[in-house]
Amino acid sequence: MSVRILGVEFYPITLQGAVSALEWMMSREDNCTRLVVTANPIMVMTAQRDPEFMDILENAHLIVPDGMGILWAARKQGVKLPERVTGVDLADALLRKKPSPRFFFAGGKPGVAEKAAENVVKSIPGVRICGTHHGYFMPEEEQQVAEKIASARPDVIFCAMGSPRQEKFLWKYRNRLGAKVGIGLGGVLDVLSGAKKRAPGRVQEAGLEWLWRMVLEPARIWRNLALLEFAARVQLLSMFDRTREKGESHNAESREQGESDTVY
Repeated sequence: MSVRILGVEFYPITLQGAVSALEWMMSREDNCTRLVVTANPIMVMTAQRDPEFMDILENAHLIVPDGMGILWAARKQGVKLPERVTGVDLADALLRKKPSPRFFFAGGKPGVAEKAAENVVKSIPGVRICGTHHGYFMPEEEQQVAEKIASARPDVIFCAMGSPRQEKFLWKYRNRLGAKVGIGLGGVLDVLSGAKKRAPGRVQEAGLEWLWRMVLEPARIWRNLALLEFAARVQLLSMFDRTREKGESHNAESREQGESDTVY
């Protein structure tokens, strides 16, 4: 059973289920790069103000819940999503797949994608990285970057340019990139390069990675205000739905009572 969270649809999927879906995508031969979105509450809020981004999310081939806030919002609607599927975990699972698909790393500051590729090749024997490119290019350079990716003939693109830019790039060029799958991965290349570290395991398990990042990067506090807005909107909608359900239940009971009181 799927659930719509502020207009964005999520299906109950596990990390292994996501990997299986990606394996199916990589078996297709239709010259289309299928879009995979690792969606968190901030991205859902961005879509509220960006119709183009909302349309992309509506048509994405797979959306996974990357954020404890998504699981919480689903529970508010009576749907339990099985687990959080983070971009880092999904990327790691794919990189360790045997035989290795061909990967292209696109994103990060100049040098980050290259360092990420270097680290991955050292740590995962047999992995195939066919190309890299930084994410700091101008709009007029988009086509050139898309052509570079296509010429590398990747199976999977790790696109880490920040959302919604990464999803818009992959969607715009989905029929020209030549890859089977394009995944929006935010700061994953920063993690793979060693430029940033993930939160400790216990912090991840508690769903507090957002707080960890905010402590390390105080400038993120303005961005994370969107989390408060997300929580408030979900809570208000939940309260509205409960009130409506009570009203409908009361009306139904009143109708039944009226029918039973009718004398024929």
